[in-house]
Amino acid sequence: MKLIEKFQNFIIDLDGVIYIQDEPIHKAKEFIDELKKRDKDFIFLTNNSGRNSEGYRKKLKSMNIIVDNDKIITSSTATAKYLYENYNIKGKKAYVIGARALKDEIRKIGLNLVNGKEAHKADFVIVGKDPDFNYEMMKIANFAIRNSAIFIATNYDATFPTPEGEIPGAGAIVSSIETASEVKAKVIGKPNIYIMEIAISKFNGNKEQTLIIGDRLETDILAGKIAGISTALVLTGVVSREEVSKSEIKPDWILDGIWSFLKE
Repeated sequence: MKLIEKFQNFIIDLDGVIYIQDEPIHKAKEFIDELKKRDKDFIFLTNNSGRNSEGYRKKLKSMNIIVDNDKIITSSTATAKYLYENYNIKGKKAYVIGARALKDEIRKIGLNLVNGKEAHKADFVIVGKDPDFNYEMMKIANFAIRNSAIFIATNYDATFPTPEGEIPGAGAIVSSIETASEVKAKVIGKPNIYIMEIAISKFNGNKEQTLIIGDRLETDILAGKIAGISTALVLTGVVSREEVSKSEIKPDWILDGIWSFLKE
C-alpha cells in the first residue's frame, strides 16, 4: 500500500517540502494533484511568517499549485490568533520585528504598532523572520522586554533553506533577543501544540487519519509527536539521514522527497 493511501488528512510544510525559495521541488504539483484526485483533505502549515495566506496562495499558484486561502495556515496568523484569544489587547502596544504580513496580522487584532523610544514601553514584543533585522531593533526589543513586555516569537527555526544553502531564520533573531534580554520567548509555531491544534481542527480533530510531512526534526516531526499524529520526514530540506540517526526525534517515515508518495 502506498503511504498516500494510509491517511485521509495531510498537514504539509512548505519550505523544503514543496519548494526551495522560489523553485518547486520535483513532483510537488503532482503530489497535490494526486491528493485532490483521491479526495484527500490537506492543509499547508508553515512556520515562515514572511507572507500571509493570500501571499502563499499566490506563490503556490506561480508553481501551478492551485489552492484556496483556507488551505494555508501561517505562524503569523496563528500568532495573532493566540494573542487575541489569550490576552487583553485593547489599547495595548506592540513592537513587531518581522515582515509586513506579520505586522498586518497584528494590526488586524487591534494592537497598536510602535517604534523607536515609544516601543521601549510596548506591552508586547513580537518577533518573526526579518531580513532587515539589525542591532537597533534588538536594542529596542531588549528595552521593551526588560520593561515587562510579553515576548512572543512566531517560530524558532534557526535556519531557512535556499538554493545557495541554509541562511539565518527567525530563530536566530529570537535567540539574539533572548540573550540580550535574558528572557525566553513564547513560541507559537511548530512544534507548539497551539498551532497544531489549529491545523488538526481543520480535520475535525481526527488524529488517527492525519500525517504531517516536514523537513525538520525539531519543528515538523516533533510537532507531530507532541500532537499525537503520524510523521513523515522528507530529505529535501535541512536534514540528512545521518542527522536522523543521531537524533532522539525519530519520524515514522523517512522519504527522499515529496515525489516518494507517488511511487508504487
